[in-house]
Amino acid sequence: MATYQTTYTETPPKGLPGQIASEEKCNKVSRTVENAAGVKFGQPVQRGAGDHGVIPLAAGGKFMGLAVLTPAVPPVAPGATLVDGYPQYFTGAFMTDGQMYVRAGVGGVVDGDPVYYNTVTDRFVAAAGTNIVGPIPDAFFDTTGAAEAIVEVSLKHRSA
Repeated sequence: MATYQTTYTETPPKGLPGQIASEEKCNKVSRTVENAAGVKFGQPVQRGAGDHGVIPLAAGGKFMGLAVLTPAVPPVAPGATLVDGYPQYFTGAFMTDGQMYVRAGVGGVVDGDPVYYNTVTDRFVAAAGTNIVGPIPDAFFDTTGAAEAIVEVSLKHRSA
């Protein structure tokens, strides 16, 4: 008989980027990914050009939601660059209200800080800067963490 897993870490991961942290109050909308590069799980999005379309949040864009992690995504085509996200033309779930796990960027974050997103590193940070969009409206960090830590973001649930 095959052995599946024989070792476990002492500290399992807290969560994954794009994973829903709690269902205390959560709202998600379905939208179609328009851009060729797709949308990574946990990435913030804005309205696209078409009806019910989305693209990654860019400078000057109006925040719509965060891409929700789901196992229902088709496998990545050979040669594709998108890993762990929704490919172009796929209808994905985007959280507009709720709690989500994301990865903290350089400098770390503190509970209550406003939420910004670095479009180059795909990390969430607490201040504006080069290649950073935000602040994301009505979003605050709900946990504290160092760079690269999994932290919790609250959309429309908390205030500083």
